[in-house]
Amino acid sequence: AGRSDAREADPVRPVPDAHVEAIRPHVTRQVWGLVQLQRYTGARPGELVRMRPCDLDTTGRIWTYTPPTHKTAYRGHKRTIYLGPRAQQVVGPFLAGRPTDAFLFSPAEAEAERRTAQHERRTTPLSCGNRPGSNRKRSPKRRPHDQYDVASYRRAITRGCDQASPPPEQLGKRPNETVAEWKARLTAEQKKQLDAWRKEHRWHPHQLRHSAATKLRKEFGIEAARIILGHRSPAITELYAELDHSKAADIISRVG
Repeated sequence: AGRSDAREADPVRPVPDAHVEAIRPHVTRQVWGLVQLQRYTGARPGELVRMRPCDLDTTGRIWTYTPPTHKTAYRGHKRTIYLGPRAQQVVGPFLAGRPTDAFLFSPAEAEAERRTAQHERRTTPLSCGNRPGSNRKRSPKRRPHDQYDVASYRRAITRGCDQASPPPEQLGKRPNETVAEWKARLTAEQKKQLDAWRKEHRWHPHQLRHSAATKLRKEFGIEAARIILGHRSPAITELYAELDHSKAADIISRVG
């Protein structure tokens, strides 16, 4: 920091549990599964979105997951992610009846489930209106993929945050208002207020890794956190794990 004119990014902080739980009703079960796995394993988002049954070893009491690719693979490092009982409960339902080379968390599957649920809530008789599958474009510009990437996973969380904590009425998008009309309506000061609101109420997947690191370090020490997070050096873990100020205060009250 301070060695060049490059912009310094804000440090990544852990996300409070209450903010995480708030998005649960507003995301698909696939996205919520990824969120839960990050909380329980401390894995990187890019590692979990690629998870397939063939990459899992479920023979032991603790399951292990070996990502096909990961951040430090080019250095010859092996990455093993450990799945305890709670993580296994998250993964288990996605394993049933799935081909071994298919991704566990699929946007295409999530969209199919959304359409099925929408059809089950239908009150109009099938003899009236559109039938299932009849109201679709023949060649849509975008189709749901078989796996999430880090960007789509992050966007899903952002949408969940916005639905869980919508901005004040004067800053939010009004019904039947286009995005262009919404942006044109907001003054410069209101745009600053909206940015501040989003910064306070939105969070991103990487913060879950920091949350897990902080908890692991607090309960089991930095070496345990280093191993589970897959870091080669404790110095890197220091960047992820927030210092436990309460423990420091307790110690200093005894010796200081």
